[in-house]
Amino acid sequence: MKVEKQESPLDYLPEAMVEEMLSKHGDVVKGVSTRLLEIEKMKEPIREGLSKSGLLKNINDILRQKSYPTTVGVDGTYAVIRQLSLDTVGISGVAVEGLIPPKETRRWEKPQHIINIFPVEHSPLTLRICSAIMFSYELDLAARAPHRVVFLDGSLTTQLIKIGQGLEVLDDAPAKLKEEFAPRILSTLQNYLKVLTSPRVDIMYVGIPKYTTRNEVLKILKDGGMSSPALETSDDKGLLSLALKPGDVVGPVRLSRPEDSWHLTLGESRKDQPALVELKEKIIDALRKLHVLYFKPSSSHPALRVEIGENIALNDHWIATLLEALTDQSGIPGVLEPYPLYIADLFAKHAYLALSELREAALNDVDRIVGASSDVYLASHDYRTEGGFE
Repeated sequence: MKVEKQESPLDYLPEAMVEEMLSKHGDVVKGVSTRLLEIEKMKEPIREGLSKSGLLKNINDILRQKSYPTTVGVDGTYAVIRQLSLDTVGISGVAVEGLIPPKETRRWEKPQHIINIFPVEHSPLTLRICSAIMFSYELDLAARAPHRVVFLDGSLTTQLIKIGQGLEVLDDAPAKLKEEFAPRILSTLQNYLKVLTSPRVDIMYVGIPKYTTRNEVLKILKDGGMSSPALETSDDKGLLSLALKPGDVVGPVRLSRPEDSWHLTLGESRKDQPALVELKEKIIDALRKLHVLYFKPSSSHPALRVEIGENIALNDHWIATLLEALTDQSGIPGVLEPYPLYIADLFAKHAYLALSELREAALNDVDRIVGASSDVYLASHDYRTEGGFE
């Protein structure tokens, strides 16, 4: 049987360009190798430093009794197809139940979602308001989840930034997007406060970013007198992924704050609304109390960064439940994040890709309405697609 050769992106490049790319990629290999050797020398000193600071524990010292917590993962996406006539905007939030504990019935038998597709006039503000709406959908799903542990994809502080940016430009945003987000502002801020504070004793909300540049743990090590080139060029997640052993837990510690402190812009037309102003102040106060811990589920997993509210961080029982949930949902080789977040992420990315396919089907409907014409193709021709997976 003849096996067809799979095409590679390198096949489309000039040979000289490929050779130069390969030679320059050698610098990357050398840099990674040097970094790994530096961290290898620092592994034990890092663990000793964390132990002396009282930050390093092992999950076996924390878990006392299995409680089999139910879990759900929440993610979202948006896409903007720039067309010559109107832009097509798709925004979605997806929630997926985690692996089910023994003898536990499903809380959500099917994945939950919120999705909308809008025709939108051209505007430079579209991406900013789309991101805010996406997080509004995610927070809506998270707040409705009846599960013990609710995982949100990304940092809990990113939502503040994106929602704030959306509120700041809302008054001048495209009409369809303004109509969608404006009625959701109050509920979005209420849901965000719920996620930051986990007010119920039976549900906790946690943020799990894939990537971060924050260095709360590194700062503690440096303040304790540790120094190394590896500490100067690393971030917490990258360093701890290599230095920690399976089952190791670091923290909780206070999440670092920006130099200009936290702030949330409500927008000119909403800055004097008492309910929104009160929510804004409560949100800022809750952000100041956020904590972070790191947990390495296995040797094949990176250290998971887990952002939690203060009441979770100060409650040993809640910490134990959280670590049990992370362990139960991180046992699949090759899946580098908790299972429900991984599946929610897959759904979100495919919703993003499906928008272009749906556009082709929509063109047939346009043909039937206005008649087949080259103008239909030109008006609906996409010249750029933009989106986000935050």
